[in-house]
Amino acid sequence: MKSKHGKAKVLGTLVSVGGALLLTLYKGMPLMNASSSSSIMVEKRKHVTLTEKWAVGSIFLTAGSLMWSSWFLIQARISKSYPCQYSSTAIMSFFSAIQSTILRLIIDRNSSSWIVKGKLEISSIIYSGMVGSGLCYVVMSWCVKQRGPVFTAAFSPFIEISVAVFDVSILHEQIHLGSVLGSVLVIAGMYILLWGKSNEADDCGMKHSQISEESGDCNRPSQIIPVTVNPSSS
Repeated sequence: MKSKHGKAKVLGTLVSVGGALLLTLYKGMPLMNASSSSSIMVEKRKHVTLTEKWAVGSIFLTAGSLMWSSWFLIQARISKSYPCQYSSTAIMSFFSAIQSTILRLIIDRNSSSWIVKGKLEISSIIYSGMVGSGLCYVVMSWCVKQRGPVFTAAFSPFIEISVAVFDVSILHEQIHLGSVLGSVLVIAGMYILLWGKSNEADDCGMKHSQISEESGDCNRPSQIIPVTVNPSSS
């Protein structure tokens, strides 16, 4: 905390989290003309919002955030002793599938819910398995191994920006001022955090080089000065 790069990482994290909260919770004035489909979606969301259990949802979201953060820290240690991203992702996906199956059987034992219907559901399962659970975790594990958990976790708020861009471009939903301001804060916070992380890496590299140079000087063998003896003096 006493160094500039430590303060920059903390400030960047707070700005990014604040931008993600602003993007999610604050709407503000609309910036585009709302279509009929988006108005129907808004009405459905209002109905769902009134029937959700906010207390239980907040507890699970908080627990999920803590678990997600701890995964980056655990992965940083795993990559040192087991640097194989593909097999570690396969093992993690295998055990998560077992846990998900047990949880699903506890919640709903109806066998009809396990039947996949339609091309959209099949393609969604294949995409989420190959890209969401396969490729993404491999890439994140590789990034954690190369640059550390802080660098990799800094890009997590970009998920909210991607969702906003997807809603506007594909679903043609309304974009609000809060989404734009939140996106700007997320990008600014991530830039500050990565700037601090980069300076920290440079400082660590300079310290390691200085230590290696000092240790090299200490371990360097002393020069042997030849002594010539004059035969006449003896």
